[in-house]
Amino acid sequence: MDINEKIYVGVYEVAKDFDISKQKAYQINKQLNKQLKDNCPTAIIISGKVNRIWYEEACLKR
Repeated sequence: MDINEKIYVGVYEVAKDFDISKQKAYQINKQLNKQLKDNCPTAIIISGKVNRIWYEEACLKR
C-alpha cells in the first residue's frame, strides 16, 4: 500500500474498478465488510467503505 493511499476504499472507487453502478458497489462493499467481520470480529467496519488491504486481496489480487 502506497503511503498516499487512503486506508478505506469508497463506493466510487469500487464502481470505477468494476465499471458498475454505485448501487452495486454498495452491495459489494457490504458483502466484503461482512466477510471481514466474520474473519476478524475486532475489525473496524465503516458503512459504505471497505478496508483497502481486504479489498485488494479479495477482489484485485495485486
